[in-house]
Amino acid sequence: MTISQLLAVDLVLSVLAAGAWIAAVWKTVSLSSDGRTTKTGNIHLAILFVGVAVVATAARYALLPALVAGSWWFASERTTINLPLTAIPAAWAAMAGVPYLLRRRNTGSQPAEEDRERGGRSREWAVLTMVAAAASSVASLALTFILGPFPAPWSIALLLLMVAGTVLLARLALLTPGRGVKAGHTGTRGASPAGRRPTAAAAVAGLMACTALGSGVFAWLGSRSADGTVISAAVGHHNGGTATTVTDPTPVTSLLGDPPADAVVRHYELTARVEQVTLPSGQATEAWTFGSLPGPALEAQLGEVMEVVLKNRDVTAGVTLHWHGYDVPNAMDGVAGATQDAVMPGQSMTYRFTAAQAGTYWYHTHQDSAEGVRKGLYGTFVVHHPSLPRAETDIVVAGHDLSGLGLLGSSDRVSGHSAVPGSMVRARLINTDSLPQRYLVEGTAFKAVAVDGTDVNQPEEVNGKLVRLGAGGRVDIAFIMPDAPVTVRSDAAASAAVVVSPSRSGVAEPGIPEKAPAGAFATTPVLDLLEYGKPLVGPSGGSTGAAAGSRRITREEVVVLDRQFRFVDGIPRYAFTVNGAAYPLVPSMDVAEGDTVKVTVVNRTAEPHPMHPHGHHVQVLSRNGVAPSGSPLVLDTVDVLPGEVWELLLHADNPGIWMDHCHNLDHAAEGMMMLLKYEGVSSPFVHGGHSHNRPE
Repeated sequence: MTISQLLAVDLVLSVLAAGAWIAAVWKTVSLSSDGRTTKTGNIHLAILFVGVAVVATAARYALLPALVAGSWWFASERTTINLPLTAIPAAWAAMAGVPYLLRRRNTGSQPAEEDRERGGRSREWAVLTMVAAAASSVASLALTFILGPFPAPWSIALLLLMVAGTVLLARLALLTPGRGVKAGHTGTRGASPAGRRPTAAAAVAGLMACTALGSGVFAWLGSRSADGTVISAAVGHHNGGTATTVTDPTPVTSLLGDPPADAVVRHYELTARVEQVTLPSGQATEAWTFGSLPGPALEAQLGEVMEVVLKNRDVTAGVTLHWHGYDVPNAMDGVAGATQDAVMPGQSMTYRFTAAQAGTYWYHTHQDSAEGVRKGLYGTFVVHHPSLPRAETDIVVAGHDLSGLGLLGSSDRVSGHSAVPGSMVRARLINTDSLPQRYLVEGTAFKAVAVDGTDVNQPEEVNGKLVRLGAGGRVDIAFIMPDAPVTVRSDAAASAAVVVSPSRSGVAEPGIPEKAPAGAFATTPVLDLLEYGKPLVGPSGGSTGAAAGSRRITREEVVVLDRQFRFVDGIPRYAFTVNGAAYPLVPSMDVAEGDTVKVTVVNRTAEPHPMHPHGHHVQVLSRNGVAPSGSPLVLDTVDVLPGEVWELLLHADNPGIWMDHCHNLDHAAEGMMMLLKYEGVSSPFVHGGHSHNRPE
């Protein structure tokens, strides 16, 4: 079984154990305690529920070795907290409950007063231990769904107090009054223990309710605490282990880079608007665009200066421009609430930076981007190397889902291109959607020559394999044009295809079926980029990938991706969390310029998370403990699948305050974001507040 499947089984077992313990308590409490004969069937059901609960609890911990083998982070709180929390009460309940139930099954009733007295004590003990086991099992679920992988000590203490309070309530409210007190006897003080019990039970229940309500209010206030506040400068521990005091922080607005004064300037203007779009299929839908779908194709040559003026005509949510995968100066990163305010209707902003990286990239809004990108506020961005040969046919294919309509480029149907047989064709595949896409190339073998804008070393020819792109990712494929058409399809755009036809006249003649062969995406294997290409060999004969991995690491960070119930901007959600918290409450990753950071990313959810650190690329050190065997894999979007653990190397060489988030933008909007903050850098921009900044 995979780690993701093991986690799912553990969750099912934990729910089963909690339900079985609660049912066992109910059946045991319902057994007669006054000497009357009890139905044997009820006793058998109680024994069955106890057995199911014990087996489910034991089975959970039989899974722990396999989870630990995957990573300690899959089993951390399950081992250190859940195991003693549930195993001890379960054993206690089994030892007390099963003998009592077996005696009741064998005796049926308690005819003698002395036997009834002893039976009452035995029943009380059995019920209390089962209540403790049930409460502990429910607390174990709370640990999974509420507290998360990094629970604070006070939250554990609160959880244990709630378990103890539940047992006390059972003692006060569910069981018979104190023995030895005859009916009607009030004792010398006037009030009987039986009379005091309801009051004590109400007090305990009220205290527990107030504690739960207070915790909820505290969590709600915390989720609203960042609204309208600025991002302060990070304070690190890089000077001999002592904290650095930032007396005069650098604002992100001053981090503009230093474009050459004599460089060629590529000037573009983009106007965000709301419009009705009719696709080639005839389907019409409302879209938010930069004037087209995708937005205008932006191009530059290495060393030129990009100057892009963004205007907002009527997108009331506001817009920005973020350069996905491009390591721009921080002030140009285009994140509302971190590096700028959102550009509202009637406003404009100019982005200016040097095109210092060749490759395939894209741009999109980073204001309310979960909705804005989905509705069409995105476009392609390609930077060419002036001294390297270019393919005779260069095609950019952006895959996107627009309101349920799958697009490849600007079309939801077959779109045609032409290429001279024997010439080089380069197809730049970009996933601008929030879900993964798989691409099928029919009619020729190909090479994957670049990943996330970085060239692959010695790419081999690929035939009969899919190219998988996580959200935000890019792969450039190249092939020699054959004498027959070549078709590129995506599983996310069933009716769309890009066809490159052999033509010396420059006119494409697709003549290609609209849909892929049945089962093609289900049966075709996926190209594994960690095993693709050849390692780079340094001057000493060693792998440069290994050399990069052995560089002195100055910091180590763990990023655990999970799901818990959280308030996100004051709204209760089953949120996507980072280290147990939802943005903006996720602790930032604080670095100093020059740091080399080893980042371990753990996915404990059932969904893939394409993690995207702004302003930086990362080198993959390992996936699930296995180092890449092919070309060094340098990414700006790391697609971490369920149950996977990736180790990454990040060089802190671009000062600023940067977002690091899941590029399934719905996940980001529900909490899966954090900040990468450099020492001494602050931001004057606020999350929310009067500026209405909503980065996701």
